[in-house]
Amino acid sequence: MKIYVACVQMEPVLRDVSKNIEKMCSFIRETMEKNPKTNLIVFPELITSGYECGKDFQRLAETVPDGQSMKAVGELAKEYRVHVVYGFPERDAEKKDVLYNSAVLIDDTGAVKGVYRKVHPFASEKEFFRAGCSFPVFDTSIGRLGIMICWDTAFPEVARSLALQGADLLIVATNWEKPYLTTVVTKNQQDWDLITRARAFDNCMYLVSANRIGFDESLGFFGRSNIIGPTGEAIAELLSETEGIISAELDYSIPLLLRSEYYTFFKDRRPDAFGELTKEY
Repeated sequence: MKIYVACVQMEPVLRDVSKNIEKMCSFIRETMEKNPKTNLIVFPELITSGYECGKDFQRLAETVPDGQSMKAVGELAKEYRVHVVYGFPERDAEKKDVLYNSAVLIDDTGAVKGVYRKVHPFASEKEFFRAGCSFPVFDTSIGRLGIMICWDTAFPEVARSLALQGADLLIVATNWEKPYLTTVVTKNQQDWDLITRARAFDNCMYLVSANRIGFDESLGFFGRSNIIGPTGEAIAELLSETEGIISAELDYSIPLLLRSEYYTFFKDRRPDAFGELTKEY
């Protein structure tokens, strides 16, 4: 199977869900006008709200499947027959005070196909979001899709779990921020480039990621959205701190061929020897 994917690199307006939805819809239209064959569009993490919302996340959160963004994006997904993945703050449908940092998958009929809740919240996120507890894979007309959110990508086990469940494609919605000083100088852009390539290579799979740009209150974001091939090569990248769209055609038969010939990670793995991976640090 071959599919066409696109990643949108976008700057959200902090705490303004309506403006962000409007901009997302504009990008969806632009993407589909440029390539009507596009099957999947990926947006960044928390793109409906912005990242540094603090206690306002309670006000900005949406409940699945009837959230404001899901209705608007769903209409366009149905009109253009395209799947869309994007990040948003999710309110639990039953426990109204519980929030998750989530990504929703809307299918090409405009329906919510599923939601992934970030398992590895980062830093201050832990104050506002409850961690998810599973790594679902979603069956769609364009293959089995596995979703990660930002810091999840730093954990090899996450992508491997999705791959072992038969995912055809790894999707990352992220707000990976610019370098900052802790006790050492970090180079987060290099970290991001390495991590996305490594997760694709680890599993001999395609990986598509959308990162945001811009500045919220104390954090800036550098973009570098990318589409990575099954041996870790960049197929498409947007390295500048600008809004834009990258796209590529992906052929699922290529990873399958590579895994059957040289990159036999799954046939040669020894889970019986991996007990250390499940021990507490």
